[in-house]
This record gives sequence, structure tokens and C-alpha cells, in this order.
Amino acid sequence: MHTVASTGEPLRVAVVGTGHVGLVTAGTMAAIGHHVVGVDSDRSKIERLEGGECPFFEPGLHELLFGRQGPGRLEFATGTTAAVDGADVVFICVGTPARATGEANLVAVEQAAREAAAGLSGRAVIVEKSTVPAGTAHRLRQTLARVWRGSIDHLAVASNPEFLREGRAVEDSLFPDRILVGAEEDWAFETMRRLYQPITEAGARLIETDITTAELAKHACNAYLALKISYANALARLCERAGADVEAVADVMGSDARIGRQFLNAGLGYGGYCFPKDIQAFRRLASELGYDFGLLDEVVRINEDAVESVIDKVREALWNLEDKRTALFGLSFKPGTDDVRFSPSLKLAARLIEEGAACTGYDPEAADNAAREVPALEICPTPYEAARGAHCVVISTEWEEFAQLDLAKLQEVMAYPIIADGRNLFDYPAMRAHGFAYYPTGRAPLT
Repeated sequence: MHTVASTGEPLRVAVVGTGHVGLVTAGTMAAIGHHVVGVDSDRSKIERLEGGECPFFEPGLHELLFGRQGPGRLEFATGTTAAVDGADVVFICVGTPARATGEANLVAVEQAAREAAAGLSGRAVIVEKSTVPAGTAHRLRQTLARVWRGSIDHLAVASNPEFLREGRAVEDSLFPDRILVGAEEDWAFETMRRLYQPITEAGARLIETDITTAELAKHACNAYLALKISYANALARLCERAGADVEAVADVMGSDARIGRQFLNAGLGYGGYCFPKDIQAFRRLASELGYDFGLLDEVVRINEDAVESVIDKVREALWNLEDKRTALFGLSFKPGTDDVRFSPSLKLAARLIEEGAACTGYDPEAADNAAREVPALEICPTPYEAARGAHCVVISTEWEEFAQLDLAKLQEVMAYPIIADGRNLFDYPAMRAHGFAYYPTGRAPLT
């Protein structure tokens, strides 16, 4: 991995929250030359980090955290108030889960701001890195003013949303295509320019806006990407009925520079922590502002239908699911991560088990997390063990290793040679050559 050269005087940075966003942010800030403290209330997580262990899988993260920093460049702590003493920048990277109403739960954001204000000793920028609804900055300013004992002019709030893809988060953080900063004070913008100077000098585009625009833009981006995924899945249903090939249709669409090919892959739909909760929060925000953003409801509905469509294919192939054995290849919500939050694969597993099928699963990184989420799912150490005696294999996450499977060996260990491809990983010639009945997504089946 290439490095980003540090330039200028280092800043003192505190990162509150050491989840997927916080740890990558902390590692990146340290890698470009700043002095960083990563803070988390979970003592066991901090102890693991202090011992040189990453609490989750993300390619390149271990090297970023433990292979680049000079002595004292990156530290970890459990107390926010003490950790922010002397900080120039405080990133708030705590979780913002969806409430039952769909709105974002911002309790942790408020608590982080309150604890930071109690510990700061000089002028600092409090940065929203967590995804929050437009208008959160106003509430943060109120909280800071109530706790901060110095001049309120010495504290500023900024919005600096993350645009990280799990599985490529380190690369996205070190070499982003854009950095978005929303603020009101000139000195806050200047501080953020200094913070990101090594990255912008390497070619990243810095976009500066008012703070509400930055807050809303993050939700707008995630909702639009989810829309593209759901659009591809709706196209898949249409292609299956018309006898067209959704992959070819998406290629034609993607050749138009106004559309682009990314996020037009039909499959089991989107998952992960961000898209589901962010769409709910965006929908809730629109409602509170008096606008009926019904398009977002349809995005969610189509996404939920994507899993049901795969179940329909398995049912079509096997007739009855009771007493059948199905094997899921891939359990994380996407390749390159061990994250199973809102994973379509696990939704599929739960539905298959609910309908009476025995279900096995294999994933190169997410097996332990999947086992905790769906205890009835039998986790296997290899894809071939998962497929042994199976009446159908479902490709549910497109890990690269599945494209390299020994198909002859796979066919040999299965009870029935049937593959339901929820990610269109295979092609017709390979399936035909090895005698598989093949049920892809948005394309004609091979039976």
C-alpha cells in the first residue's frame, strides 16, 4: 500500500469511538503525521488494541494501525474527558443506530460531545464523523455551550462525513476521491485544511460547504447508492420475465457516463450497518421537514424482495424445502469484511431454516459473527464441507475465492448439482460443463 507523506505541523487529534469508522480515521490521522488518541468506552476493545489486535477484519487495517506509526503517534484510551485534553480536533465516530421510528439515535453523539466539552483545554473543532441527520450541528452547539467553561467562540462544530466502503476503507481513507467539510467559522475550515493537508496535496479534492449541506449530503449519497442497487434488482425481476440478461442490460446502462456501472449489480440487495439505517433516518428527516419522500420506501421494499426472489429460485429448484439441505457460500453482507449486520445472506439463512430446510454456511472471515447471529446455521470450515450432501448451493456473497472453486469437486460432494447464484458469479459454459442446474439472478435458468 502506498503512503501519504506528512507535511506541516502535526495536530493533536482525539477520535471518540473505535468502530469501523473510528479506527480507520484514527489510523489515517496518525499515518499522515498527527498525534492521535483513539477513545472507546469498551475497555476490552481498548485492551485488544493496546495489545496490537484489531477488533474486526478490514483489509490493511492492522498495518495502518500498527505498522506505520512512530513512537507515541497513536494511543488508545477509555476516558473521553481526559483523552481530549489539548486536542485541536475531536472526531465523533460513535454509532447512530435507527430507533423503532426510523430516526437516528443520537444519544451517543450527545454524550461524546458532552464529555469532550468537559475535557477540552483550548480552542478545538468538534467534528461530526458519524452519519447524522441535517440539523444535528445545532444541537451539538447547544450541548457544548452548556458544558464548556471557556469562551464558546473557542469551540467550533464541523461536519466531515465518511465515505468509506467496508473492505476498502483503508484505501478510501488514505486516498479519497473527495473530502467533504461543512462548517461556519473560518478558523474551523483552516484547521480542517491543515488536518487533511497531506491528503489534499496528494490529489484529493476538498469540498467546503455550510454544515447542514454536508450533513444532508452524506444521507443523500447513501440513499442514491441504495437506489441504484434496488433499481438493478427491479430490473432483474423484469429481465427474468422478459427473457433478457440483466448483466448485459447493466453493462449497456453503465457505458453511459451519466449513469456509470457501479452499484448496478443485481443480487441479494444491500446490507451492512450504513445503508439500512441511513435510509430510515433520511426518510424520517424528510417527513419531519414536511416532505413525503416515498421513493425511499420503494427502495427498501425492492431490497427486501431481493432475498425472497432467491428463496423462490431455491424453492423452484427443490420443490419442497422441508428435509432439504442448503449451503450458503458467503455470510458477510459484502466481500472483504467480517461484518454481518443486516446481511442479506443471514436473512436468507433465517428464511430457509424457517421454511424447514437445514442450512450450512461458509465464509472466509465472518463465520464466527454469523454463528452468533443465526445459531441454527451450521458453520463449516470449507465451502466443500458446507456443500457436502447439500441439495442446493446458494452464492450469497461474492468472495473472490468462490470464483476459483473446483467445480468438479463441488459437484461430486453435493446431493443434487444445483446452484442458485444470488450474485451472478458464474457463467453458463462453466455450469453446463460441470453438469449443474443453474439459477442466476436476472438471467434465464439453466435446467
